[in-house]
Amino acid sequence: MRRETPPLPKDGIYRTILWVLGIDIVAGVLLAIAGETLFHSPALSNLGTALALIGAVLYLVFRLLGAREARRRAEDEERGDH
Repeated sequence: MRRETPPLPKDGIYRTILWVLGIDIVAGVLLAIAGETLFHSPALSNLGTALALIGAVLYLVFRLLGAREARRRAEDEERGDH
Protein backbone atom coordinates (compact mmCIF):
# COMPACT_ATOMS: atom_id res chain seq x y z
CA MET A 1 0.00 0.00 0.00
CA ARG A 2 1.47 3.34 -1.06
CA ARG A 3 1.08 6.44 1.08
CA GLU A 4 0.05 9.68 -0.61
CA THR A 5 2.39 11.87 1.42
CA PRO A 6 5.46 10.13 2.80
CA PRO A 7 6.71 11.09 6.26
CA LEU A 8 9.52 13.58 6.52
CA PRO A 9 13.02 12.30 7.31
CA LYS A 10 13.60 11.61 10.97
CA ASP A 11 17.23 12.72 10.92
CA GLY A 12 18.17 14.74 13.98
CA ILE A 13 19.97 17.43 12.03
CA TYR A 14 16.98 17.93 9.74
CA ARG A 15 14.62 18.40 12.67
CA THR A 16 17.09 20.73 14.37
CA ILE A 17 17.31 22.91 11.28
CA LEU A 18 13.51 23.15 11.11
CA TRP A 19 13.31 24.06 14.81
CA VAL A 20 15.98 26.75 14.46
CA LEU A 21 14.22 28.22 11.43
CA GLY A 22 10.89 28.18 13.28
CA ILE A 23 12.44 30.00 16.23
CA ASP A 24 14.03 32.45 13.77
CA ILE A 25 10.62 33.25 12.29
CA VAL A 26 9.05 33.82 15.70
CA ALA A 27 11.99 36.00 16.80
CA GLY A 28 11.73 38.03 13.59
CA VAL A 29 8.02 38.64 14.08
CA LEU A 30 8.52 39.64 17.71
CA LEU A 31 11.37 41.96 16.71
CA ALA A 32 9.23 43.59 14.03
CA ILE A 33 6.35 44.12 16.44
CA ALA A 34 8.61 45.42 19.23
CA GLY A 35 10.46 47.71 16.84
CA GLU A 36 7.23 49.24 15.65
CA THR A 37 5.23 49.50 18.87
CA LEU A 38 7.69 49.67 21.76
CA PHE A 39 10.79 51.34 20.33
CA HIS A 40 9.27 53.24 17.38
CA SER A 41 12.29 52.19 15.34
CA PRO A 42 11.68 51.55 11.64
CA ALA A 43 15.15 50.02 11.30
CA LEU A 44 14.45 47.43 14.01
CA SER A 45 11.05 46.70 12.53
CA ASN A 46 12.57 46.23 9.05
CA LEU A 47 15.25 43.94 10.47
CA GLY A 48 12.62 41.78 12.18
CA THR A 49 10.53 41.62 9.02
CA ALA A 50 13.52 40.61 6.90
CA LEU A 51 14.58 38.01 9.47
CA ALA A 52 11.09 36.49 9.53
CA LEU A 53 10.74 36.46 5.73
CA ILE A 54 14.15 34.92 5.09
CA GLY A 55 13.52 32.33 7.80
CA ALA A 56 10.12 31.47 6.30
CA VAL A 57 11.57 31.00 2.81
CA LEU A 58 14.37 28.80 4.14
CA TYR A 59 11.87 26.80 6.21
CA LEU A 60 9.77 26.12 3.12
CA VAL A 61 12.86 25.11 1.12
CA PHE A 62 13.93 22.64 3.80
CA ARG A 63 10.40 21.23 4.06
CA LEU A 64 10.33 20.68 0.28
CA LEU A 65 13.78 19.06 0.34
CA GLY A 66 12.72 16.82 3.20
CA ALA A 67 9.53 15.76 1.44
CA ARG A 68 11.47 14.98 -1.73
CA GLU A 69 14.02 12.92 0.20
CA ALA A 70 11.27 11.04 2.06
CA ARG A 71 9.54 10.29 -1.25
CA ARG A 72 12.82 9.02 -2.71
CA ARG A 73 13.42 6.77 0.31
CA ALA A 74 9.88 5.39 0.12
CA GLU A 75 10.31 4.60 -3.58
CA ASP A 76 13.66 2.91 -2.87
CA GLU A 77 12.00 0.74 -0.20
CA GLU A 78 9.20 -0.25 -2.57
CA ARG A 79 11.73 -1.36 -5.19
CA GLY A 80 13.79 -3.19 -2.61
CA ASP A 81 16.86 -0.92 -2.90
CA HIS A 82 18.53 -0.52 0.46
